[in-house]
Amino acid sequence: MCCKQFLVISFAIILKNIAAQDVGDECVPNNEVFDGVCTVITECEVALRAIQKRNFHNYQRCGFSGSNEVVCCPRTTEKFGATNDNRGGNNSQRKAERECKKIIETSRPPLDLHIIGGEKATLGEFPHMVAIGYDRGNGYQFDCGGALISDTYVLTAAHCIINLERVEPQMIRAGVIVLGDNTWNENSDYRVARSITHPNYTHSSKYHDIALLRLANPVEVSENLHAACLYTSASDPLGPLTITGWGRISTTQSLTSNVLLKTKVNPVTRERCTPEYPGWRKLPNGIIEGQLCAGDPQGGHDACQGDSGGPLQISESDVTYRLVGVTSFGKGCGTTTPGVYTRVAHYIDWIENIVWPN
Repeated sequence: MCCKQFLVISFAIILKNIAAQDVGDECVPNNEVFDGVCTVITECEVALRAIQKRNFHNYQRCGFSGSNEVVCCPRTTEKFGATNDNRGGNNSQRKAERECKKIIETSRPPLDLHIIGGEKATLGEFPHMVAIGYDRGNGYQFDCGGALISDTYVLTAAHCIINLERVEPQMIRAGVIVLGDNTWNENSDYRVARSITHPNYTHSSKYHDIALLRLANPVEVSENLHAACLYTSASDPLGPLTITGWGRISTTQSLTSNVLLKTKVNPVTRERCTPEYPGWRKLPNGIIEGQLCAGDPQGGHDACQGDSGGPLQISESDVTYRLVGVTSFGKGCGTTTPGVYTRVAHYIDWIENIVWPN
C-alpha cells in the first residue's frame, strides 16, 4: 500500500509538472520542495544563487519564454515576499525595481566583445561607470568614480564630496573607457548641478559613506552609456563581485590608469571583516549593517586611491549590472585585508526618495 501511494503521488507530481508550462502556473520545484511557481529564471532568486554557487540549480524546468529558461521557482519569501528581500524579480512595489525593468527593456548589448579574464574593460562593458571631475584651477582631476543609476543621477561616496579641500565635483565623464585629458569634452562630459550626501554622514567617521550627484542635463543613453540597476536584497550575493575604476595601479607610486580597469573580489562576512579593523577611531562600532566587505584572500586584487565612489557590482545579464556597494575605504591597496564598501541595499529608501520621488 505504501509503495502504491508513493507511485500515485509521483505520477501526480509528473502530471502537474507537465501541465505547468506557462509563467505564473503552479508547479513542484523538486522532490524536497512541493510548492512553486513557473518563473523566468532571471527572476528566481534561489535559482540564480544556486547557479552562482554551484553553476547549476536543481529545480524543474517549466519551459522557455523566448530564449530565457522558465524554472519552477520555490514559493519563498526571498522570491515572493513583501520584505524587500529581493535583488530584483517580483518585488514590483520597489521604485528601484520598476526603474530596473525599464533599464533592462531599453538597454542593448555593446558591439565589442568583452575581454574574458582580462584586467582592461572594453567599451560598453560597464556603461554605467563614470569618472568624477574636480576643477582645482589646472584642468579637471578625476579623483573619484561613480555609477549612473538614472539618466540624471550618479551614485558615489560621500567622502568624494565632503573633503578636506572643500572642492565639490563639477562634472562627470561618462560613456568612455579611456579617460583622456583634463579638458572639457562635449562628447562625454556632463555638469553636476547638485551634490547630495547622506544626512548621517560626517567626515569624522567611515559610516554612511554614500552620496548622489544630480546632473544639470540628462545623459544621452546609448549602448555604451546607460544606468545600472540597484541591488535591493537584504542578503549579500554569494558569488564573486566586480570592482571598476581608473584609480592607482601601483602600491609604491602615484600612478593612475587612463584606461578603465576591472577585477574580481569575494564577499567577506562582517564577523570576519570587523577584526581586520581593530581600534579604528573612525569605526567605533566596527563594520555596521550599512557596510559590506569584499577582497582577495591572496592579495593583489583590490580597489585603491582614485577608485573611491566607484561601484561594487554583480552581473545580471549581458547588458545589466546591479550595484551592490560603493567603494568606501580599505587598509592599504592590494593586501589580503578586505576593502569596505557602503551597502547599497541598506540605503534604498533614501536613494528612491531622491531619484524617483514620484
